[in-house]
Amino acid sequence: MAQKKGFFNSRQWLRFKRDTAVFAHRFPWFTALGLLLTILGTAYIFQLRYNQVRPGGEDYEYLTYIKAVYAVINMTFFQLTYADMPPGSELDIFAIVVPPVGLVLFTYLGLKVIRFIRIAFVRGERGQEWQEAVIEATVKNHIIICGLGRVGYRVAGQLLAYQQPLAGIEETPSSLVDELLAADLPVILGDAENEETLKKAGIERAKTVLVCTNKDFVNLGIAFRARELNRRARIILRLFEDELVNDIKNSFKVDAIISRSAVAALSFTYAAIGGEIIETFTLGERNYVLTRVPIGPHSPILGHTIGAVAEAQDITVVCYNCGRTLTIEPDPATLLQAGDNLFIFTTIDRLMPLIEFGLSHNTPPPGSEGPILVCGLGHTGYRVVTNLLSLNRQVIGLDFEPSRLGERLHEMNVPLKYGDLRWNSTLIEAGIQQAAALVVCTEDDMVNLQIALAARALKPALRVVMRIFDDRLGEQLRQTFDIDAVFSTSALAAPDFVSAALNRMNVRSVAIEGIEQAIVRLQVTLSALYDVPLAELQEEEGLSVLLHARGEQVNIPPTQTTRLRVGDEIVVLAAPDKLDDLNRRNKTLHELKAEGYT
Repeated sequence: MAQKKGFFNSRQWLRFKRDTAVFAHRFPWFTALGLLLTILGTAYIFQLRYNQVRPGGEDYEYLTYIKAVYAVINMTFFQLTYADMPPGSELDIFAIVVPPVGLVLFTYLGLKVIRFIRIAFVRGERGQEWQEAVIEATVKNHIIICGLGRVGYRVAGQLLAYQQPLAGIEETPSSLVDELLAADLPVILGDAENEETLKKAGIERAKTVLVCTNKDFVNLGIAFRARELNRRARIILRLFEDELVNDIKNSFKVDAIISRSAVAALSFTYAAIGGEIIETFTLGERNYVLTRVPIGPHSPILGHTIGAVAEAQDITVVCYNCGRTLTIEPDPATLLQAGDNLFIFTTIDRLMPLIEFGLSHNTPPPGSEGPILVCGLGHTGYRVVTNLLSLNRQVIGLDFEPSRLGERLHEMNVPLKYGDLRWNSTLIEAGIQQAAALVVCTEDDMVNLQIALAARALKPALRVVMRIFDDRLGEQLRQTFDIDAVFSTSALAAPDFVSAALNRMNVRSVAIEGIEQAIVRLQVTLSALYDVPLAELQEEEGLSVLLHARGEQVNIPPTQTTRLRVGDEIVVLAAPDKLDDLNRRNKTLHELKAEGYT
């Protein structure tokens, strides 16, 4: 984030403004004012009576008001005793009444004021009271994220980067919650199914509620309670069970239902059979991918042009890599050579022929190899197994102990093996020596690494796909241990939750041969994009249109003469600096006015 000139940088300035607003909103002004008026009023009466008791005398010095205030404060804390008082029965009452009454008032009112001031100025002292105050004073028309586990953490981080107003709810403290608090996300610790917890998070003022704990039934309870408290908010629900989606959408009035495991499992599945999916997403009822296809020395497409390959295979070639040169929107007349790479945008059903028959013909057909072992039969592992079964691949499921999803797979006649998967003996009994690939996707990152290394030691040529939460660490582990593919399920799924929460374009960041790009999917509104020819967008620098959809008709590549209409969906490959401009151009006049544009 750009730095401001002077003492504050931009983040410090935002924190200062927020803290000032919270202080002004929640400071106990009436309490402080009442305490102050009590002290000042008592001091005035004390000064008046003191000066009346000792009238005249050349050595007499009248008591000033400042000294009277000081005397009352000292009396309150027994610093001014009865013996120190001037003679005169009229003043005895002050020595008797002020200390006990003053201590009670200070204890009840003064400490409350001092405690709030301490919390306001010492960040380490801030607890739930401060978090509630931040939400109450500074957050409105915001997004509430219920569940700050791995998915919620990723989603919150991306929404913070978009500078969205947020509030989080998490049942228990964790290192992820601490990181989000340090990034200035106000977090309420408590049960999100509880009405009071939701109210503390500002449910009545929220525009969106994103429910993403890892328990389906808990998510349903939160969604039900949130809908009761806010009829207008968009509700985005995380749910594993596909068969419940339609019923829940109708009964709970949920705007979008997303399965993290379903989104992420595609990447694990196709990596296991030799594909290299860079990104996946769903449009309508179909899944699309951006994949890399290397051209081998015996490929049947050597000497063919990019345009001829794209037309013959019904695919869109978005990038072309030759040596160290990466070309966005390559010339269709370019001849392909051994060692080149094509970055292809296509549907999932078109991806399989590309892998199975191989544009590159570098490897034997996957069907001629052994089974694929899937370690960890949780939500992601279960999805990977069922995906592989749908592709007619032989699969063996492995886990440490039986589970509900494991029983489902057993009913599908999937061979299962239970035991400590880190042991060589367990892997050997499961058939690691005959396996074509190993997918390791338990919930424990360290266990995943141990299993992967043990399997590689038993079969060095084994294809290994591994799950790691920290995608940066995952990339380092991939390079260090020569793992074929490493994925973070939460990182793969988070963009879908973010785009649903914002009800705007879906953005996925990708690195293609080291060059940062973004895949953007958006639905055209009555905006500046309306009636614009696709050819005009295609001519813009840093923007490539990959797909156009209108109703049930999807065109890959899109027809350049098509003019955009309301409800059309397009997918583009864009430079990162084009994102804000693209999103602004697709906003309606009403939205722009609401955001202060003229």
